[in-house]
Amino acid sequence: MKLTHKIALFGIAVMALALGLMLFSTPVAAQNEGWWIVRAEYGTRMQHNDVTDILKDLIGRGGVNGRVMVNNQTMGGDPAVGADKTLRIFARNARNEEQEFSYREGSFVPAELFLVRRGGGDWDDRPTGYGGNDGRDGGLRIIRAYYGVQGRTADVTDLLRSRVRGDSVSLPVNNRVFGGDPAIGAEKVLIVVYRYKGVESAAAVREGNVLTLP
Repeated sequence: MKLTHKIALFGIAVMALALGLMLFSTPVAAQNEGWWIVRAEYGTRMQHNDVTDILKDLIGRGGVNGRVMVNNQTMGGDPAVGADKTLRIFARNARNEEQEFSYREGSFVPAELFLVRRGGGDWDDRPTGYGGNDGRDGGLRIIRAYYGVQGRTADVTDLLRSRVRGDSVSLPVNNRVFGGDPAIGAEKVLIVVYRYKGVESAAAVREGNVLTLP
């Protein structure tokens, strides 16, 4: 009788363990499968910039040492001067589940947690000749540059590279300089991802203003 009782208890324990594995294996798998970046905003709830393309580009190249720092420089500007800012990432996994991730200004985004889609109009694919204009260590290198609005952009990487003089570049941001209007009637933005002195950064300059790097 006692042996039968022990066998029954052992059977219950095995079933409980199996059930526990079933319950906890799904969330762990979901965490490890990665999240596709859908949209990203940097700033406050009321004042923020759409930094989807900047973040995709930085994440797509693994960031720096596997991390992307959240600050005004890497996010292409300060949308809310004097305020505590946050990077909000809206993402979706393979199960089509959606989740929002928040990172405070000054923190780091782990690149391995997120996925970006290659091609199809995304800005995250590596350009031909990745590495910039010259071969000198520490010099200004234009990695990627786009002009337009989300979904309607012109790749102006080569054009911008050709305008670099020494280790700097300065030019007005308008349709004439960048060879046309990729989004008629919309207020356009020039997005530049670049490396200077071994540090990768991003800049966002609105149409009508002047880009100056570094």
